[in-house]
Amino acid sequence: MTSPDPSPGSSSTAPTAPGSTTSDATDTDADATTVPRVTELWVAPERHAPMEPRRRVEVEAGAGVVGDRWHGTRHRHVTLQSADALLEAAEALGAPVPASATRRTVTVSHGVVPTDPGARLRVGGVELEVVRVAAPCALMERSMGPGGAAALRRRGGSVLRALSSGPIAVGDPVEGLLTAPTPSRGAGPARRPDPSTP
Repeated sequence: MTSPDPSPGSSSTAPTAPGSTTSDATDTDADATTVPRVTELWVAPERHAPMEPRRRVEVEAGAGVVGDRWHGTRHRHVTLQSADALLEAAEALGAPVPASATRRTVTVSHGVVPTDPGARLRVGGVELEVVRVAAPCALMERSMGPGGAAALRRRGGSVLRALSSGPIAVGDPVEGLLTAPTPSRGAGPARRPDPSTP
């Protein structure tokens, strides 16, 4: 004898067995909000040239981003900043701070970018090492407006060297960011500005 069809409104779904994957969608949603990811990529073919958006860039170990003005330099291979810091800079400036205005290569969704030399990060499949803090320069006054350089101080991310080769694309996960600033990155005297021009 066959069992009767379920009545309208009743559930015909069998109980979830241990180890099932019915929560995969929830886990994916949580991952999207907790794991920092690349949100923007920008390059400039030469110094002082306008920044150009990219969906994907190629990084060469020991050389940097192919097609960017800093490719082939000794240490300044990638610059990386956090959207969280840009929001703080916008509050200090009293105006929006677009990621391209800072002239950094990579912008990540959230998190605190380490500035201590030697700290390691992985962006997509590319391993990077912090060289120094990416201090704002005079160009920020033109790209962000008066007060731009001051608003970006201690919020401009880091300069990194490329330890491995590979692509970096919008949406790639980022490992190695901090969850909160340490005292050395908080209040206190600003670090010596980066002498190079973005």
